[in-house]
Amino acid sequence: MSDYVRTKLPGGLYFFTVVTFDRRKFLTSNPARGILRQVWKEVAEKHPFKVEAICLLPDHMHCIWRLPSDDYDYPKRWRLIKGMFSRRYLKAGGNEGIRNQSRQGKREAAVWQRRYWEHLIRDDIDFTRHFDYIHYNPVKHGYVSKPHDWIWSSFRRYLKLGYYSAEWGCNDDYGTDENTFGE
Repeated sequence: MSDYVRTKLPGGLYFFTVVTFDRRKFLTSNPARGILRQVWKEVAEKHPFKVEAICLLPDHMHCIWRLPSDDYDYPKRWRLIKGMFSRRYLKAGGNEGIRNQSRQGKREAAVWQRRYWEHLIRDDIDFTRHFDYIHYNPVKHGYVSKPHDWIWSSFRRYLKLGYYSAEWGCNDDYGTDENTFGE
């Protein structure tokens, strides 16, 4: 068993990567998006968090959350989101992967990878790097050639607010320097 310890800071700003089981590509389907949106809303109503940026891709998602000043429990939020989504997605006819003996023993669906990546944002530079990474991700994975062409991202909201220009990320200049991250 690993000794992995997650950083928990009340009021923290966190970057997350959450991946589907076996990188199965279903998150951008109409049923999955609708279920995820509803579950996300329900969890946020009971356990608030603010989404600073998000990008939903077929097999994973990236987001940045800001937690309330007196709360650090993002693991609870992700446990609820992933669990509620899995149950509703399967009930609606969604397919799961092949469950191994461990998942069967724990009565755990094969919809999501068990773990997720989390990173505590340290400063404004760190925030900007992760914020841009999220919005460039559909280009990085070859789904579109321009970030504003990907509709399942907060990029368009920030484009309208003036944070980005319409040309940002279109020249292949983002993603080739030290601002990129592994997945």
